[in-house]
Amino acid sequence: MKESCYLVVWWVCQTPQVALFDHLEAAKAAANVRNALMVTVTGTAVEIDEVVDWYRRNDEGDPLPAEWRDGLGQPRVPWGPQLNPRPSARPVAAPKG
Repeated sequence: MKESCYLVVWWVCQTPQVALFDHLEAAKAAANVRNALMVTVTGTAVEIDEVVDWYRRNDEGDPLPAEWRDGLGQPRVPWGPQLNPRPSARPVAAPKG
């Protein structure tokens, strides 16, 4: 059985926010309380390149990126030079046994 990860997408004041979960029950709980979308991702070396909001746009008309959150809905704190860093790529583990 392949392991999956779960992308949860929700909106706060017309701003999309996203979080990536390793555990199904945690993802379901987060999606439930936020009336969110939950996307199940299964495979090896799967990456989420971007999540953009076509409703919110910059001055040039390009969609703005969603705000990445942790599993509790808290914003990711920018420790590096990027204001809102993307989560690092991680392979989904192969079946054991």
